[in-house]
Amino acid sequence: MKNSHLVKGRDHKALERRRLAAGKLFGKGVSQYKVAKHFNVSTAAANQWHKAWKAKGEDGLLSQGNSGFSSVYTAEKKKGLKSLILEGPKKCGYATDFWTVERISDMARAKLGVKLQTTQTWRTVISLGFSCQKPERRAKERNERAIKEWRITTFPRLKKMGFA
Repeated sequence: MKNSHLVKGRDHKALERRRLAAGKLFGKGVSQYKVAKHFNVSTAAANQWHKAWKAKGEDGLLSQGNSGFSSVYTAEKKKGLKSLILEGPKKCGYATDFWTVERISDMARAKLGVKLQTTQTWRTVISLGFSCQKPERRAKERNERAIKEWRITTFPRLKKMGFA
């Protein structure tokens, strides 16, 4: 459990197991100081664990779960959002075939009834496994064969002459 404070998002079950193991040590008469040293935590943390253990036994050491507000995206709504994103923006009524966070936010509001700020929408999109992508911009008139030929014939000559 070293450096658990460096990990983004905590493993509540692992932390709970650690507290329960500390509770067993308290039951054997081990001091709070020794428990703190054993689990590499502050004595204040061990004192809190001991206080909770003394008041409620093992139940006092159980995880309370995630703190903060629960997400407005239920598992079902997240699944719906992912499928809407995968369908593409054109199916959702947009003229171009690329998503923006604002578009996703508007679409989620209209189709799923979820109203979130842009930042939270972005976090949700990332949690679904999507990443930021920029479309490649190329001219419609682009001639790939001519470009390849230029690279093979003209470019090497220019390079030898010192122009490239």
